[in-house]
Parts: sequence; C-alpha cells; structure tokens
Amino acid sequence: MQRPREDNGRVAFEEVRELVRADVVGRQRELEQIVAALNAGRDLLLEGPPGTSKSTLLRAIARASGAPFIMVEGNADLTPAKLVGFHNPAAVLAHGYRPDDFVPGPLTEAMLRGALLYIEEFNRVPEDTLNTLLSPLAERSFVVPRYGLVRAAPGFRLIAAMNPFDNVGTLRVSQSIYDRLCRLAIGYQSEEEERAVVRLRTGSGNDWLINGAVALTRATRTHPEVRMGSSVRGAIDLVLVAERLAPLRGVDLTHADNAAKDLVLDAALLALSGRMLLAETAERTPEAIVRELWENVFYFIPQAARGKHVLEIDNPIVAPTGRKRRPPRRPGPIVLPLRPAPEPDSLPKAGKVEQPPRIYRPDEIAMLTAERGARSPRSRADILRDHPGARLVLREDGQFDDEAFRELYQQDEGAALALLGDLWPEAPDDDLRDLTRRLALKIVIKLARHDPTTNAGKGKLRPVRYRFNSDDLDLDRTIEEIAGKPYPEYDDFWVLERVRARRTYVLLLDVSGSMRGTKLMNAALAAASLARNIRDDDYAVALFWRDAAVLKGATQEKPLARLVDEILSVRARGLTNLRLGLEVGLRELERTATQEKIGIIFTDGMHNLGDDPLPLAAKYPRLHVIGTSLEDSRVRACQELAARGRGRCVFIERMEDIPAAVSYCLSA
Repeated sequence: MQRPREDNGRVAFEEVRELVRADVVGRQRELEQIVAALNAGRDLLLEGPPGTSKSTLLRAIARASGAPFIMVEGNADLTPAKLVGFHNPAAVLAHGYRPDDFVPGPLTEAMLRGALLYIEEFNRVPEDTLNTLLSPLAERSFVVPRYGLVRAAPGFRLIAAMNPFDNVGTLRVSQSIYDRLCRLAIGYQSEEEERAVVRLRTGSGNDWLINGAVALTRATRTHPEVRMGSSVRGAIDLVLVAERLAPLRGVDLTHADNAAKDLVLDAALLALSGRMLLAETAERTPEAIVRELWENVFYFIPQAARGKHVLEIDNPIVAPTGRKRRPPRRPGPIVLPLRPAPEPDSLPKAGKVEQPPRIYRPDEIAMLTAERGARSPRSRADILRDHPGARLVLREDGQFDDEAFRELYQQDEGAALALLGDLWPEAPDDDLRDLTRRLALKIVIKLARHDPTTNAGKGKLRPVRYRFNSDDLDLDRTIEEIAGKPYPEYDDFWVLERVRARRTYVLLLDVSGSMRGTKLMNAALAAASLARNIRDDDYAVALFWRDAAVLKGATQEKPLARLVDEILSVRARGLTNLRLGLEVGLRELERTATQEKIGIIFTDGMHNLGDDPLPLAAKYPRLHVIGTSLEDSRVRACQELAARGRGRCVFIERMEDIPAAVSYCLSA
C-alpha cells in the first residue's frame, strides 16, 4: 500500500485515519490533534496515566504515514551522550577524532533521518539531558563537538510522553522545555471504548467476562484507598488469564455461574493487584481491595463500576494520597498557578519592633519549654467549649479515654493527631499534658515517611575514574591518561557519573499565635519528614514568632524524637516576625561550607511584625515555601516569597499532605 507521506514531512490525515483505525479504538479527537500538530511542524508532549494508548497512537501514526519511528526510554541514567551520540573510542585511539567515527545517538539519528523521536517517561530524564533538546526544538539544529552541525531533515518531530501523577523517581521539567512543546492531555477512555479495546486485544467473544473485567478495572480508579488504579491493560490480562485458567479447572465461562465468577476472582488477583498504587495511609492489602471490588461488580452491582471514570489531568498534583472512610477527592499537596504580585499598597502592614527580638540557641531551648509549666490549668468545661472534638476522648472526670482515642486513631490517624494538637496544650493537669504529648510524638514520627527517590537522577555529570558503575566514557580525559601507556589499567579510564553536591537545608517553622494547636503539630510533622529524608546532607531547624529559636544547628547531631519533642513543647506565641525567621535561616546556612544551600519555610504567610521579608527572601540561593492556608491573601504572600527565593511553592490542605510536600521541596 502506498504510504500517505508528503515530501515536506506532513501526513495526509484521511489516509492515516483509515490505517490507524485497525490498531486504535476511538481516540478520534486525539488523533486529529496529534496529526494537526505534526503537520504544523510542532513538537508535542502527551500527558496521561499509563495505559491510555499514547505509544499505540504514535506507533500507528508513524506506521501509517511511513515516517521512521525512534523510541527512547526516559530514566535517570539517560545522559546527554547517550541521547546525542559519541565518538568510537577504538577509532579515536587509533587515528584521532574524525567525523566518520561518530556514532549517532537517537536524537542525532532522528534529526538526520527526519524521524519521529518518541521519549517515554519524559519527567524521569535529568535536567541536563533535557537541556540538549533546547536547540533542536527551537532551531532544528545543534552542534556536536568534533563532528559538526546537525540539521533536522523535514519530518523530524519530537513527541514526549509522561505520567503527571507519578511522583516516584520523577523530576521537574523546566519551563524552557514546556515552552517549546504543545501539550495534549490524554485521560482514560469511556467504558464502551475500553470494552472494545479488550475485545480487540484478546479476541474474546465472551461479553459478560469482558464487561465485568472492564467494570472491575475501572472501579479500581475510584476506590478511596487506591491512589492510582489500573489501566485497561489490567482488564485485558484479566480476560486472557481467565480464559486460559478455565480449561485447567474444567469451568465453562459461557455462563456467569458461581464457579465462573470465582475463577474470575483468581484472574483478577493476578491481573490487578500489582497494577494498583495504594494510598500511603491504606490499611488493607491490594488483594483485599480487589476482592471487595470483585464482590461489588459480580454480585451486588453486576457489570457496573460506580464513580467518575474519566481521569481529569488539568491540575498538577505533586504526590496524591488517599484516606479510608473519606469520599474521593483531589488529594495531596497543591501546586497553585502563580498569580500576579499584589500592589505594594495592598500588602498587609507589619508593626514595628519596639524591643530587639531574641534569638535562642539550641542550649537555651529549656528556657522556652519551662514557660509551659507556668501556665494555669484549664477546666474540662473550658476545653470542651473551645474544642468540642475533645469530648470524644475526655471523660467526665477529666481523665483521658485511651480506648476511645485508640478507636479514633485506627479510623483516622490525622484526625487523632489534630485532636491532640487542640487538647494537650490546654490539658487540665500535668499528667494528662505529658500523656497527650507522648502520644503526639509517637504519631508524628510514624506519619513522617522516608522517600528514597527524593533525589533520584540528581547531581551533575562529573569525570571520575572508572569504578564499574558508568559506561559513559570521558574520551578526552581517558586519552590524556593512557597516552604512552602500553598496558592501561582500569583506573586509567575516566567516565562521567552523576555526582550530587553536598547540601545544607534550613527548615523554618512558624510557631506564632496563628500556628497554635493543630498547626503546631503540622510543623512538628514537617520537621520529622525533613529529618527522615536527609541522609548525606546537613540540616538545621529553627522556630520563629516574635523572637526565634534554633533547635538544631546544621552540623549538630540531635535525635529525631528529641527534636520533635522540643517543637511540641514550645508554646505558639504572639505576633509573626517573618523577616526574623529568614534572617536566622540565612545565618545558619552561612555557617556551613557546602556548595548548595536551601531554605524551606513552613508558614501560613501571615506577617504582622518587623520589616518587609521579601528582600531577605531574595538573598537565599533557593527558598521553598510550604503554605498552610488557602486564603487568597496568604496564598499570594507565600507565592511571592517563593518567587523571590527562586524556589517552589506548595500548599497543604490536611496533615497527610505534609510528608509529600517536604519530599517535593527536597526533590528540586
């Protein structure tokens, strides 16, 4: 068949559409948009969850149009040399550098051939590797040292694909790359189209099995304990496994009897349990959730999957989380689009500091915690008046109900910790205050999770001696090393490896009067999450209100339990001197000699004492902001702080979002 490709790299849509229909179910709108972008000479970014036919669409379009198709798997090990190409080391050692000895990488090959270059998992590619795409995307050419100018032939297009909901091992894509790409959001297909996909891929004619498999798979996407459900691939595998399992057990799948449904359960456990990404707070196993959904679909609501089936991806989510016994929502910390900075006259005015603020050093923290004991106790009636939720765990005699609190904790850890935050600072007696503080300490440390992928793919490529880790040869350095050596050793060869510079972080926690109770618990959880994710780096923790206190210096060792205990023991107090907090943070960073110095401030954005903090935020090498309020004025204040500090700004709605927000800041 004659391929409908034109000399200028365009594809004839009508012919392509007919050829693609044999491989792709539906996706008419997306097909038209992709072909239009390619014909317009534009490069494209496809965003969507796994199993939404992104690569299938592109392969079908390339095959139908006759365009060469080159695929690259994005990961943290993809270096610029692996994408662009390299000079053959043996040839260079024999007779020096020659253009003929250059081995083109996928980017160079795609440009020379006028091919479609498809990069999967685009947001797993390190930033320095993505930067090699800037010139090819903008100028359709780039220069390779000792090879020459590479110009793109007509038809060269770059198509990238990524899953915006995955936060494991992913990296930030810079705005300069986004600005050079058109973006197409691809969500899940309708239930009818997914049935057609399963029918096409399996060749099955068993309608009740196909309908049930699709309904069960779609139900995984709306379960409150599942952060990300299965794609249509799960339904395909379910049908294939069930039809191969049936003859082994002597089960007739033409009838939906109990034996057939039980067989479907075993197939579903195989096909779906590994494809579901559970929420961090899920208490059940994937198998238990699959069994529950199987019962719903095949016994209680046959051939129906309730809930919203089309996954919208119009709002970036950093790290989704879920919670049992809560209705589904858009979870996780929130990254809001930047808003115009407020006019100077509209900013809240901060009061003058009449007395010089005091800065407490780590050895003076006992002075702060001692003040709590001087407070007069409050009665049970006073506490219940201000905190009605305390009625759940505070008995008539004023004693703490351990059993009631344990039940609340099993249902909702965050709600239990929030209740402690309201209760223990105003407990009627010292014994109850100490009990609730110890409980809060245990829960905070438990909720603070370690994310080992926080710094995946980080670090700059640097030449190091060969240590059996990297195969990316630094040819120039190696030639210098082995020149004149008849028998080179392993350590005479130099390679490029990602070496991450040592960092110092300072975490600034707002403990002013506006951050009392539950918000103080949130601050403690932020500190615990930072400590759990720091391994080879240094970190400092400081509190600020009218005054400030350094709980941990950057080079000081302090157990996590003691650090959290000190935060919980410092009473939230008075006005907010945001500038003072930033000053203390800068001083702590200046005490260290690390190459990278980063500030993270945890605040509601309120500033009502001292001078303007914005000029000081600009002095940070990088300042990230974790906002605790979604009020419009405070959102703008937090965003302005992050903008001045060239950092990230993320907002939390509930306690469970805090560890993900901290990981998001550490991954920058």
